[in-house]
Amino acid sequence: MKPAEMVERAKIEGLAAISIVDHDSIDGLGEALEAGRGAGVEVVPGVELSSQYNGKDVHILGYYFNPRCRNLADYLKIFREERHKRAEKMIRNLNNSGVKILIEDVEVRARGKCIGRPHLAEELMHRGYVGTIQEAFQKYIGYGSNAYEEKYRLPPEEAIRLITGARGLAFLAHPGAGIGETVITNFIKSGLDGIEVVHPFLHAERQRLLKSIAHRLGLLMSGGSDCHGGRDGNFYMGRYMVPYAYLEAIRKAHRERWGRTPATSGQAEMIAD
Repeated sequence: MKPAEMVERAKIEGLAAISIVDHDSIDGLGEALEAGRGAGVEVVPGVELSSQYNGKDVHILGYYFNPRCRNLADYLKIFREERHKRAEKMIRNLNNSGVKILIEDVEVRARGKCIGRPHLAEELMHRGYVGTIQEAFQKYIGYGSNAYEEKYRLPPEEAIRLITGARGLAFLAHPGAGIGETVITNFIKSGLDGIEVVHPFLHAERQRLLKSIAHRLGLLMSGGSDCHGGRDGNFYMGRYMVPYAYLEAIRKAHRERWGRTPATSGQAEMIAD
């Protein structure tokens, strides 16, 4: 779904605020902000940076950053180029195994945005190699498959510094069981501001533990549905609710650190009930 469509869906779901945090891209931010102004839904500037820690994927969320920060813009440009190279490598791997798709067709599916594996999966579906997005990942482009290629990643500490350097707040996204309190404490030393405590992958017991860690370490809390537009047949928006008080605390922390909070769309307080 396009950013404007996501914002409109948020309004239908009765959400006061939304943040679209694309992986390593802020291309949709302008459209989302404009749509939020029209829909009366607050849109919080966001991004999700890919990183790796001890061989595990670790995602760092950024909120309320300055989208015109040069260092952040330079990184996103590098990542966009690396994503294209990765897609080309995976397509070569697929071609070598007899699966014939073209980078030009995948580029069309990406509509000028950052290329990701879901775009390859869509092309595999279109060409009749698979029946679903999930099957494409399981059979061809998922972790451990013959076509899979690692993506460009930063160390988490560097991702955190990129966000804080852009006058934003950095959060650890949906930390799994392999990321414990000691690791989180080390990330705080690099400038981590908070952790995500609401997410489809986090069961109730894990959520309680993460909230307890956040309180002990003085971290902010965030959350989200990780909705990918229903591409996988599930539309999670509105099913994983985050208290509006979390956003108020995030905004307050940003204001206290940087003196002002970047303008967002809409006046969420008017519809927060």
